[in-house]
Amino acid sequence: MGNVSIPNSICFSPDGTAAYYTDTKENVLFRLACDPETGLPTGDKQVFFDHRGNKGGLDGSVVDADGVLWNARWGAGCIDAYSPEGRRIRSVAVPARQPSCPAFIGRGADRLAVTSAWEGMDDPARSADPLAGQTFLLDLPVRGRFEPRVLI
Repeated sequence: MGNVSIPNSICFSPDGTAAYYTDTKENVLFRLACDPETGLPTGDKQVFFDHRGNKGGLDGSVVDADGVLWNARWGAGCIDAYSPEGRRIRSVAVPARQPSCPAFIGRGADRLAVTSAWEGMDDPARSADPLAGQTFLLDLPVRGRFEPRVLI
């Protein structure tokens, strides 16, 4: 996994057999086989979704109980959902141009919140995007899950 300039989107499949990450500058989501007992890699990275040439950059991600990866697309004002096979299956608009990271919330992890940022925006850009920097609740039917605790 060497030569990663800006690691992002780090999350794991529900069974712990796969890790996902992106190098934000490269704009590609990678999947890496893992040992579910240790979380350590057991294989080489594979392209999960190649986003190069598309609007926005891949930022934070989370994986739901069904193995769907939800990714914040920085600069595009949306959250994208990817099937466990790596197909984009849904895009959901966010009322800010720079969503940064989704998270499952609520007693049953059945609600999806997403943070956003105003980093790098000058005054005119912030005026044009007045909700930048806020956290939003996307009222979607999701089967989320809370991330397991890990020792680092």
